[in-house]
Amino acid sequence: MEMSYQSPFKGEIESFNQLFMEHYPALRAYAGLLVGDTTAEDVVQDVFLQTWQNRDTINIHTSIKAYLFKSVYNRSLNTLSRLKMRHGKQQEIEYTLKIQEALLCDPDKNPVIHKLYNNELRDEVHQAIESLPDKCREVFKLSYLDDYRNKEISEMMSISVSTVEKHINHALKTLRKTLLHLKALLMNFL
Repeated sequence: MEMSYQSPFKGEIESFNQLFMEHYPALRAYAGLLVGDTTAEDVVQDVFLQTWQNRDTINIHTSIKAYLFKSVYNRSLNTLSRLKMRHGKQQEIEYTLKIQEALLCDPDKNPVIHKLYNNELRDEVHQAIESLPDKCREVFKLSYLDDYRNKEISEMMSISVSTVEKHINHALKTLRKTLLHLKALLMNFL
């Protein structure tokens, strides 16, 4: 039995603004995949406007995040259809290709997009980094996340540069092995 949830903001502008701030960047990037960067912003803003206008009558059967992604997907397909009607046969091939690309990005059918909007990829990468041995993890984070040079890390941690390099090489090797399934998943998408 599918559960139905009421609107998560119940007419409160503060809740809606928080929802917008939290989800807009990812939705904008997703819409860019579907309709291109020039139209993506309009699509996402239309989705948020429609969501706000219908806030009292919307019943969400999934998470708000899934609802917003699916709304952006549907709005993008509608936008592509309108563009086809405006531009006629001259751009029919381009339209067909865009529709095929959009179908590949359907969050209900594409496991990569589904994982992206559920933050599973980010969580998997974070868990893989956290599973590294302590010193190795610390060196890796300083190098790749904080953008320190090997010599700076060596001085901060009072270890040799070659030890820093060994930790980084070990971390990269471990992460490649741990996250190999993600590479295959992404290759299937692209």
